[in-house]
Amino acid sequence: MRKSLLIGIFLFLASPLLAGQVHIKEARLLQGEKDFFYLKVKLDGLFFPELKEALMEGIPITLSCSVMIERDRSILWDPVLWEGVYTRVIKYNLLTKTFVIKDPPEIEKSFSSFEAFRREAQNLLLPLPTRPLRERRSYIVVRVYRRTASFFFPFNLIYSLLSPAPADFETDKARVEVKQ
Repeated sequence: MRKSLLIGIFLFLASPLLAGQVHIKEARLLQGEKDFFYLKVKLDGLFFPELKEALMEGIPITLSCSVMIERDRSILWDPVLWEGVYTRVIKYNLLTKTFVIKDPPEIEKSFSSFEAFRREAQNLLLPLPTRPLRERRSYIVVRVYRRTASFFFPFNLIYSLLSPAPADFETDKARVEVKQ
């Protein structure tokens, strides 16, 4: 009994994500030219001390943004209309002393001041497919996270038991209503 309780406590305490440090301050749907839609996400608290320290040491930080377009339906249908993950890489180049933001596909922005870099890095503008947004009673669920890459099989079991890297985080999910 005590062994299983100790193992349970160890697993519970061993891998908490640093939720609560980074929040989605604002998430809203924007309509661009013609029928293109974008999701604008503003983050708050992105550059907490551990992440900023890793960045200033020259370690590139990969941020992932999970976006799902869902609909209110009964149990018989799958509520997910579309699902995607966007990645953003932020890094500090030690040689040129510049901050860099890389967004897919092939978009790269450089900054010489940390303040300008911070403002831009905390704002995400994500393209969305038009068709799922036209579905009646659809909504968007968005979440931003950073997790250290896992290892190959024998090591990923051990890795899952270890505590996360200090710069890892996960935001709460934000829901954005789609107005028809």
